[in-house]
Amino acid sequence: MQENLFARGRCHSHQQAVWLLLMLGLAIMLAGCAGNTQSQAGPAGEIVLASARDLTPGSKDPYYTSVILQVWEPLVGIGEDGRPAPGLAKKWSHSANYREWILELAEGVTFHDGTQFNADAVVRNFERYRRITPRVSTFYAFDIDGIYPGLQQVAAIGQYKVRLTFNRPFATLIYSMTNFGSPMFSPACFDSSTGEFIAAAAGTGPFKLVAHATRQYTLLERNEHYYGDKAKARTIRIKTIPSAETRYSALKAGEVAGVLDVGSLTPALTSELMKDDRFAVATQTAIISHYLFCNGEKAPFNDPRLKKAVSLMINREVMVRNFFHGYAIPTGNFLNRVSPFSKEIEPQRDPARAKELANAALSGQTADITFLVPQYGVDRYPYKEIAEFIQAELKELGVRANIVIMDWAAIQEARAAGKYDLMLGTQGLPNFEPAVLFKNYMKSTGSANVQYKLGYQNGEAEQLLERLDNTPEIPDRAKIYDRLQDIAAESPPCIPLFDDMNLAVHSRTIQNYRPLFYGITLDKIEWVQ
Repeated sequence: MQENLFARGRCHSHQQAVWLLLMLGLAIMLAGCAGNTQSQAGPAGEIVLASARDLTPGSKDPYYTSVILQVWEPLVGIGEDGRPAPGLAKKWSHSANYREWILELAEGVTFHDGTQFNADAVVRNFERYRRITPRVSTFYAFDIDGIYPGLQQVAAIGQYKVRLTFNRPFATLIYSMTNFGSPMFSPACFDSSTGEFIAAAAGTGPFKLVAHATRQYTLLERNEHYYGDKAKARTIRIKTIPSAETRYSALKAGEVAGVLDVGSLTPALTSELMKDDRFAVATQTAIISHYLFCNGEKAPFNDPRLKKAVSLMINREVMVRNFFHGYAIPTGNFLNRVSPFSKEIEPQRDPARAKELANAALSGQTADITFLVPQYGVDRYPYKEIAEFIQAELKELGVRANIVIMDWAAIQEARAAGKYDLMLGTQGLPNFEPAVLFKNYMKSTGSANVQYKLGYQNGEAEQLLERLDNTPEIPDRAKIYDRLQDIAAESPPCIPLFDDMNLAVHSRTIQNYRPLFYGITLDKIEWVQ
């Protein structure tokens, strides 16, 4: 189905349509005679890439399209050092009590539809945040109260200066605003009264969104009026190809020049492709982590000892080596290592202790459980193989797991009904303020704790999370985050397995294809001359 928010021209007459069809047929015949389309590509030719999912979910999504397509830009981005970096906000300052922040904005910037980016546009975007909250997303749910807790007012205090006022200290505001925390769109592309998109998303990025066919492709065009360095490629088409094998075949056939997004190519297929010297891969630690989620609201995982036993039994090193082909990093930390507040926590493996805990939790009996595996994990990652490996290790604990592979909609239904015991899945960093993740998973009323039916309760964690609201200084907050990581390692809300790696796999016909913590250097890629 085509997105209907793009401008359409008038229909041609019947005679014009027939003439166009004849000419199209002739063009196809000539193209067939010319041979492989890749050989025709050049400096001005369209670059075609592939992703596993539709990166432009459209008007119902709070972001319309993913940040990795560089159509919209945030006020605060992520630097190459993994720290918050200036985006459309070039400078910021705060009051002594961290309740008032001043953002100084980039000047001379326009949205793709010609609307000027200024303080008024920022205020209207924050008004939109309030109207659409809360909103689910293909990427990260948007909730202004979670991203900007205690926000009282956003006011323009000049053409390029904005003041944010909070009812309590918020020392880590800039961390919270990174990427998906502060997307900026032209006020002309959304309804001011509802916040809903009424036209295709118009951002300020180096690429403009010019066409989109749902679950088929997204077409990007270089923004010739970009205020910074212009994109190298004139047009980039992102094909949606759900099957990893089909993406692999498209690369080999020269139908696409590269893949992007999380799980763009499975580790096994990446290793196979690297045997062909026509292709290359560059890697970067990603903001995605893989976990085992346990239903702690019913037996057998309502006993924390069994959850701990599973964590101690799993051989993460073997899974990374055999199934991820080294393209992942085993971890014992709930918080992804890309976070500026993360610390190294080595995963612990102690089968003897695991069996003792499992025997005590199960009173020497065995347990039959339902082990859910999302289809997206099978399509993008070696989830089937990993699930079977975990199944074998659980058997040694007296736990017999029945593996059930489901699409995400079915998983959500089963999860809501509590019809699962164990589940493989991912969680990413929506921004660099970890308080949201800790609260979601470690508070008894946290959204993820409730949705996954984790049944997690830890008195010390609850007290530390309450203290965060009245802890303004970053060093003091960092100490709380540090302790929360230790608690999660000892008493996990969910079981961390490994941190993902962003695999920038591409044909050597294009260059400057580098991975970022999330996405690739899309604006830098170009055909090799």
